[in-house]
Amino acid sequence: MKRVSVYLLGTMLLCGMLVAIAPPGLAADFNRNLVVDTNLTASESSDVYLEASEAISQKPQHYAVIVGISDYKAIGDLNFCDEDANDWYAFLTQIGYDEIVVLGDNTNSYLQYDGIATEHNAKLALIDLVSKAGPKDTIAFISSGHGSGDSRGSSLLCMWDISAGENGEDGYFWDYEVADILEHSVADQIFVFLDHCFAGGFGEELMNMPNSKNVYFASTCDIMGMGWDAGEYENGMWTYFFLEYTLIGIFDSEPRTAMESVFDIAEAVYPYPRGAHHPQEY
Repeated sequence: MKRVSVYLLGTMLLCGMLVAIAPPGLAADFNRNLVVDTNLTASESSDVYLEASEAISQKPQHYAVIVGISDYKAIGDLNFCDEDANDWYAFLTQIGYDEIVVLGDNTNSYLQYDGIATEHNAKLALIDLVSKAGPKDTIAFISSGHGSGDSRGSSLLCMWDISAGENGEDGYFWDYEVADILEHSVADQIFVFLDHCFAGGFGEELMNMPNSKNVYFASTCDIMGMGWDAGEYENGMWTYFFLEYTLIGIFDSEPRTAMESVFDIAEAVYPYPRGAHHPQEY
């Protein structure tokens, strides 16, 4: 397992830093107005505005794809994966993510809904995510639903259309398929959170990617373990303890909290303290 400090808001600039990085002729007023030196020539003033514009355009961006499937097309349903998706969406929106795509089922209500979580749609959303993110940006892939594996070292996410595939896919979103997409990302930080049975099997694939030094991955269990719906919390159990109990409840939604710190607290209180059903961190 690999530990690298990852923050969900990446390296987003703080207002207090603007004074230090402003180009000559610019200063940051306390009321956030931009103060321009009126003694500059027209040419110098134009250069100042150009530099300021470029600085703004280079601000790190934050992108996410969230999947939450409770009601499946052809297999048994779950109860709270749609709530997991809503809670992650609300949190990422609150801390300032620039673009979020939410894929779910066709019977539940979502705070944002961008389509059914078929394998085809999930792949397209991830490819788009990777294509948009630059070397200063942060991307997140968060998913909650059924999971499975082949008992030979590979794990998969059960998309909405599993066993009744659509658009040329079968609904089995394998670990190597996710890695085949994410390995092309040049993002500064890649956050992956999976609340699926057998999700720990994704760790090896993600850590073998050429950009793995930028990846933080937390799963609800190991390669042969189970994830759980938790009725008393109305969430997936791992989603509740990682997001609701720890990141929101203890760290007060501070976006620059290191994910390793969140994991350490969440796993300490998780009801399955050891074995295959215990959360994993990579």
